[in-house]
Amino acid sequence: MLATLRTFFEYLGGERDDAPLLHSARSRIFLRCAVWIVFIVLIYFFSGQSSKFIYIDF
Repeated sequence: MLATLRTFFEYLGGERDDAPLLHSARSRIFLRCAVWIVFIVLIYFFSGQSSKFIYIDF
């Protein structure tokens, strides 16, 4: 595990050109899920049902 973590940081630092196997497969899925969760939370907080603003229709 420590060797995988070391190769990951070496890849981020630019010392290695090839991505570690853990970085290329598994973390992309988790990163994609995290991005979608952030988008869903932002949409929920900025939607009209959850905000505390008073809407006036003219």
